[in-house]
Amino acid sequence: MRKSNVANSIWFCIGCLLAGCTGSRYLPEGERYYEGAQFKFLKDTVKVEKKNLEMSLEEILEPKANGKVFGSRPAVWFYHITGEPKKKKGFKYWVKYKLGKKPVYLSDVDVKAMSNRLTNYLINDGYFRSEVDQNVKKRKKSAKVEYIIKTGPAYKLRDINYPQSDSTYTQVINELIAESMLKKGDRYQLDKLQKEQKRIENYLENKGFYYFDDNYLLYKADSSAGNYEVDLRLTLSKDTPQRAKEIFTLNEVEVNPDYSISNDTLKTKAEQKYYDNYLFINDNGYIKPDVLTKTIVFEPSDTYSEIAMSRTRERLMALGIYKFVNLKYKWADSARLNSQIFLTPLPKKSLRLDLQAISKSNNFVGPAFSASYQNRNSFRGAELFQLKLNTSYEVQIGGQSDTPLTAYELNLEGSLTIPRLISPFNFNYRSARFIPSTIMSLGVRLQRRISVFQINSFEAKFGYQWQESLTKKHRLFPINFSFVQLAQSSKEFEERLRLDPNLDNSLEDQFIAGILYDYTLNTKNAEDANNKRNHFYFSGMLDASGNLINLAENTLGDNEMLDNTGITYSQYTKVQLDFRYYRKLSSKKELATRLLIGGTTAYGNATQVPFIKQFSAGGSNSVRAFRARSLGPGVFLDTDEGAALVDNTGDIKIEGSIEYRYPFIGVLEGALFVDAGNVWLWDQQGPDEKPGGQFSSDFINELAMGTGAGLRLNFSFFILRFDLAFPLKKPQPTGVNWVVDEIDPLSSSWRRDNLLLNIAIGYPF
Repeated sequence: MRKSNVANSIWFCIGCLLAGCTGSRYLPEGERYYEGAQFKFLKDTVKVEKKNLEMSLEEILEPKANGKVFGSRPAVWFYHITGEPKKKKGFKYWVKYKLGKKPVYLSDVDVKAMSNRLTNYLINDGYFRSEVDQNVKKRKKSAKVEYIIKTGPAYKLRDINYPQSDSTYTQVINELIAESMLKKGDRYQLDKLQKEQKRIENYLENKGFYYFDDNYLLYKADSSAGNYEVDLRLTLSKDTPQRAKEIFTLNEVEVNPDYSISNDTLKTKAEQKYYDNYLFINDNGYIKPDVLTKTIVFEPSDTYSEIAMSRTRERLMALGIYKFVNLKYKWADSARLNSQIFLTPLPKKSLRLDLQAISKSNNFVGPAFSASYQNRNSFRGAELFQLKLNTSYEVQIGGQSDTPLTAYELNLEGSLTIPRLISPFNFNYRSARFIPSTIMSLGVRLQRRISVFQINSFEAKFGYQWQESLTKKHRLFPINFSFVQLAQSSKEFEERLRLDPNLDNSLEDQFIAGILYDYTLNTKNAEDANNKRNHFYFSGMLDASGNLINLAENTLGDNEMLDNTGITYSQYTKVQLDFRYYRKLSSKKELATRLLIGGTTAYGNATQVPFIKQFSAGGSNSVRAFRARSLGPGVFLDTDEGAALVDNTGDIKIEGSIEYRYPFIGVLEGALFVDAGNVWLWDQQGPDEKPGGQFSSDFINELAMGTGAGLRLNFSFFILRFDLAFPLKKPQPTGVNWVVDEIDPLSSSWRRDNLLLNIAIGYPF
């Protein structure tokens, strides 16, 4: 009874708080809050894609209603309670205009005008006989508008004719028709007709018609054919100027490699030099000319091409040393153009210092310091040199151990990125949209848990990065060396290693030499991504080590090639596949899903995969209801006193998540999520070693599962994320996994043992 009274009191307080946030007491006399609109489709003679059509109509509705949370309007409440800030900055201004939002009243909605706008949209979408009526549903303090829609049958394209009379474009007409976006039988859609006009403009500009514009193209539609069909004819305007009918070539290409608006080099043109037929203006040696001439994809005497121009701009920006890239074209004579390229450099050197406070889901908290130095044009070839230092000091609070664990980490890495391929083979990528890069890096890392252990590692990489398209990216490191050493260990940790041979083998001093490749597909990067509701992401990674050394040993007949040095080399293969699917539910609502599968195995001279290459589960970007790297393997439960000294790892990982993301107030976004996952071993590796940790056909029942809610601050340039999660299912040797019936938010012990707050930057996936 007492617990029930406490719960009732809590809910009463929450109700009072929400009631105070409704903003009703600020409502002017005679006004009603606008609660948005809904659509009612009357029965038609044809089937209408109501879901897609309704989402499209929602996007053009204006104004947008204020958001509500459990019947309250917190954004309106924040807007009113702050008053009017004296300055357009500061906390008060941020609360009023970022958290808060100006109230939207029914009087702000021109219902009749919106009905006409919806009607016009439907007509332009092929429903020529559409009718939209409206009905205002009023309540005491609010109102909603219902738009009653009758679409009528959709008109479809019966015949499509392109201009044939003008011989100027005869050479490209057939190609235009073959690649047309308009197909017979498709629904008439004004938006698609306009895109076809733009496509034709781009196509002709890439054929040299520099002065052509899509405004010269006119459509004539005839719907008198009957049977709800339209005959479409595309014609050329009589006002089309003669220049728009001429193919232009490039006369001279000028390059300004160090241009600034404050010191306009065009006014003086103090120095002019030719490099590979390109005219360089005031070349001060900032960058080697051949770097630019190999980046620019057009040259004098080429036919003008819009694609070549945009590709050149992209490639020059991709060098990473220019703040602005501007291309201009001027008429020279007859049918020739002069091209001018203005390049404004970024500051060559930069230094960035960051001081942060870290809070991890494994209860480690503490300060972190990072420093980053950049030289964007190290050797006058657009090379990017980076030197990064990351340090942190952490203390574990509330862990399993009575004595708090402390740890610090030091990571120093230097890298050089060169915007070309350094290879014994010659590759011609002059016409490619993206410039490939060669990457070289060296790094040292020290990880120490005070009074427990210290791991030192050294890493060296050499490889390539190239982008196949806007959505596809590759990285290949044929040279990938690492050396890992357990430098120090306490007596307690040594005892832990003695009881766990699997862990002991994985922490041996090891030399890792292999190849690393990963491939990424992300449709959110596509040019038309904003127009699509479905997006896909895939990342595949292959990490293979020790095979070349093993081959060399077998070939040379020296099976102790590295043994004489006292170094053991690792031989393993690791594969990880990451699948993601995003469904856009509205302009600001999204359903995100993820499935991650990974596996690694040791073979040859190795009995265990190196510790740093094994999989772990739990944490802010994993199963958020469990502490970082605390899950598994399988249903194995470690009751040893030293269990808290190391992270749980495995050879196999399966993880999945589903998350619903929605707007909340201003920069605040909300999320509801469910995560599941775990790690396993290929085999038990001993009769008494980690029972239940082996992967089996019953793996689904061994998945950990958790759920929760998140709050994110979306500042556009970065996202600060807070996710509060608790477990629904815990892997246990007893087989009794579900813990739903134990959920008790009013219990302090349940909250202490189950609620986990994850703080991170960016979305989890």
